[in-house]
Amino acid sequence: MPDNGAPRDSRANLLYADEQAPLTRREAWRVLVKSWPFVSRYRRLVAIKCVLVFVSLTFYLMTPWPLKIVIDNVIDGHPLTGIPGAILTPMVGANRTALLIAVSLFLVLTVILIGMVHGDAESLGTNVNSGGLDQAGITANDANDGGSLWNGLFGYLESRITIDLTQRMNQSLRTAIYERFLRSPLALYADQKIGDAVFRVMYDSASIGPVFYRGVLAPIMSVFMFVMAIIVLSIQFSNEPVIIIVAILFLPVVGIVSTLFGRLIRDQSQSMRESGSNVMAAFEERVAQVQLIKAFGQESRETAVVDAASWQSFRSTLRMLGIIFVMVILLAPICCVLVGYSLYYLMMQVIAGRMTLGDIVLLASYLGMLANPMGVIGGTWASIQASVAGLRRVHSVLDNLAEPVSDGSGDGLGARVNNLAFNGVAVGYGATTVLSDVTMSMRSGEMVALAGPSGCGKTTLIHSIPRFIEPSAGTIAFDGIDSRAVAPDTIRARMGFVFQNESLFSTSIEDNIRYGSDSASPADVREAAAMAGAAEFIDRLPDGYSTMLGRRGARLSVGQKQRIAIARALLRRPEIMVLDEPAAPLDPASESDLLKTLAALSHDRIVIIVAHRAGTLAACDKVFFIHGKTIGAAGTHAHLLATDRDYQAYLAQTDAEIPA
Repeated sequence: MPDNGAPRDSRANLLYADEQAPLTRREAWRVLVKSWPFVSRYRRLVAIKCVLVFVSLTFYLMTPWPLKIVIDNVIDGHPLTGIPGAILTPMVGANRTALLIAVSLFLVLTVILIGMVHGDAESLGTNVNSGGLDQAGITANDANDGGSLWNGLFGYLESRITIDLTQRMNQSLRTAIYERFLRSPLALYADQKIGDAVFRVMYDSASIGPVFYRGVLAPIMSVFMFVMAIIVLSIQFSNEPVIIIVAILFLPVVGIVSTLFGRLIRDQSQSMRESGSNVMAAFEERVAQVQLIKAFGQESRETAVVDAASWQSFRSTLRMLGIIFVMVILLAPICCVLVGYSLYYLMMQVIAGRMTLGDIVLLASYLGMLANPMGVIGGTWASIQASVAGLRRVHSVLDNLAEPVSDGSGDGLGARVNNLAFNGVAVGYGATTVLSDVTMSMRSGEMVALAGPSGCGKTTLIHSIPRFIEPSAGTIAFDGIDSRAVAPDTIRARMGFVFQNESLFSTSIEDNIRYGSDSASPADVREAAAMAGAAEFIDRLPDGYSTMLGRRGARLSVGQKQRIAIARALLRRPEIMVLDEPAAPLDPASESDLLKTLAALSHDRIVIIVAHRAGTLAACDKVFFIHGKTIGAAGTHAHLLATDRDYQAYLAQTDAEIPA
């Protein structure tokens, strides 16, 4: 059955176990605390942005005053009183012309620094309007946010700083997740959907910006703006406490309602992100299997699967919009009552002659200013819930996919590894044990083979050598040193690999051979290619070693890809070389040449070959035969063929399937 991309319980438990539980308030705070280091490392940019924001706010908070002064003091001729009187009277006295000039100069300066009060600040932002109504589209702007509330000089500078800060925060988190995926245990990828991993790296990582801007900077800025506006109103209208009380009442109303909806928004955002990653996983898997889909004529069927996953993502977004709509419906009547009462009260004060027209303009301006910060402060917790859900998915990776590290202060390995020993080793995946009680040893100068029926655990066993898979019992020792006391990177640096299903990058042949050996010279690359039997066909190509390969080396035959992979391993000059079915795609002549090369290499290193062919097994110094979930027999090919019936039966079956 095709994967429709949805079920939660089918995912790798290692990565997703913590995500099965609801995202509680306590867990949300824990996620936020763990995310802070990705912001604090850029404290210089944060400080510059904060200075620009608060200086701009100071100018913004003074912008309602010029109109009041013009109406009351320039046009109507009232004397300056209150805050304007304390500032401007020493400068202009009672001269209304000088007062008008002073006010005009202030407005010009304000326009230069922060733009028009009601101007369009979005023109300085980096958001786009074509992202799409799903989680990936919505999040696309978060990864590149660079807007400002202002559109003057300060707005331009702040936008530049914000773009830089956003990119740095997002890039550091994105890189951390990507590296953790690369360093995660190999067993993870048996269950991990690649599309889901891409979604976490590309889109969930973008949550760090909104958390900082909406969860930290915006509330601080709003508190500053709210407090300053209340202080100004308290000083200017000290005899009208009703105005202050009504203004302050907006804050708890918005805060209580948005807090009540916080849990719903968190949970729905988690669902949106899961649906979005399912779309990407479904699409990625079907593109990877496009040859199979075409061969069986299933284009329409698989298109329908991706279409269904995409609609599920869209429906998740609609449910989120529905939650927000209900929250607004609850807030609107309460806010309308408060606004209506405020307007009624102000009009009555004007009719009674206790307030001037300039006072009304000033109050209306400040109440308008207070609306946004009150909404931001009260709605902070609700506004960051979607991003918290994304960061939770990020920390599922950062917390759960740490690769094992060395148990000691040093690896203790000598200049060369001369002996590799398995002592009572058991290996498998999760609760499933594939092999148990494996005991065998091999030394430098030997070419050994692992043989056994398909699916018996040969590949699993060799994956335990470089610690791709950790043994559940027993020890693997290098010159007597337990592998668990050696960092994985240290072990892998001593090894060369040729995997059964070899993949190549879509770069040049030379770059593919040099992969993992950056310091190798062109002559070294050609020598390795010649040893692997690849030089002949490479030289026939029009661009030779500069030939660019298609996706996963699609321009080469299976045998040619295998030779390049062998050359890549040989170039590292490894102390332990592991080859998983290296001769399977080769013709008999090429197999013979390869075995001669490997025999020569084994004089001063350990060469391990996973093999089925009798010719390959006969060329090895020792064969370890896996039977009954352990090493059933060991010896030369000739000895096992003469003494072990299970080995004889295995070879008889193998010869019937694979020509020797």
